Amino acid sequence: MNSIIDVDRNNLEEYRRFIGDEISENIGRAYYRAIAAISDIDDEIVGCMVWVLRNMEKEADNESDIVFLKCDDFAVFKEMMDGYKARIRADMVIRSHAHIPVKNGKMLKDMLKKSGFSMKLTESDVIIVKLSELSEMPLMKKLRDKKMPDSITTLNQVSIRAIRRGISKSVSQGMVGLCDDLENLGVRWFEDEVSCVSTGDDGINGMFLFHLRPSGIVAVQLLVCLDSSFRKTLPNLMCRFVLAMEEKYKPDTRIELDRHNEQSLLLSEKLLPRGFGIPIYAGSREEIWR
Repeated sequence: MNSIIDVDRNNLEEYRRFIGDEISENIGRAYYRAIAAISDIDDEIVGCMVWVLRNMEKEADNESDIVFLKCDDFAVFKEMMDGYKARIRADMVIRSHAHIPVKNGKMLKDMLKKSGFSMKLTESDVIIVKLSELSEMPLMKKLRDKKMPDSITTLNQVSIRAIRRGISKSVSQGMVGLCDDLENLGVRWFEDEVSCVSTGDDGINGMFLFHLRPSGIVAVQLLVCLDSSFRKTLPNLMCRFVLAMEEKYKPDTRIELDRHNEQSLLLSEKLLPRGFGIPIYAGSREEIWR
C-alpha cells in the first residue's frame, strides 16, 4: 500500500524535483490540483498526478484535464486513480481528459486505457516554433516596412489598471484563453516586455498575452480581440509580439502557440499553414457517480 498525499504550495518543495519546475509553478493556482503517491515502505515518491479543473465558473459540465502523470507501476497508478476519483467527485467533475507526451508515454497510455480512458495517438493544439521561424514569415516581411499603429503596444507600456480592466472585460465575455483563473493570475504572470495589447477609445480591445516558463519557452496564454476589428488587429498584435521578441530573445528561443479558440486557430492557419501540433496520446472518460 502507498499513501496518497495532496500537493499544494505548503508542501510543494518536497515534490518539486519529482514533478519538475515546468508543472510545479502552476501548483497553487485556483483550478490546479495535484497528488503524490508515497511508499509506505521507505517514504519515497513513487507517483504523481496533476490536473486542471475546467468550466468551474461556467454554465457547462465540470471537466478535468490531467496535464502531468508520472508512474511506472500499475498498482501505484490504480491507487492514484482512486485518490483522483475521490477528489474530482467532490468537485462534481463529470468528464476527465488526459494528454500524455508520446515520448516515454506508452506505458502511461496503456495504464490510462485500463482505467477507462479512450486513448489514441493524435495531434495536440500546441505548435512550438523558434523565433527565427516567426521572423521569416511572409506577414512579418510585409508588416516590417509599415508603421505600427500607436494603438498596438507591449504590456509594459500600459497601466496595470488598464490591463486589469481589459482582462475583466475579456472574462466577462467568456474569453479566458488557456487560463480559467485569468482574473486571479495577476499581471506579473505575463511576460510584459513581449505580451501585446491593442487599445481604443474604450480601453484595451485586444490582447496577445504570453508567459515565460522556467524552461525558457515563451508560451501563449490568451489571444483575443474584444471587438469586430480582429482581422486587422490580430496580425498587428502578432507582428508587435515578434518585434518585441527580437529585441529581447535569441533567434532559437522556442515559442509555444496554442490554437485554443477560433481566433487563434484562424491566426495560426494564416501564419503557419504547415504547422503541426505536438504528437500526444489523448483520451477521455465519463465519470459515473453512483
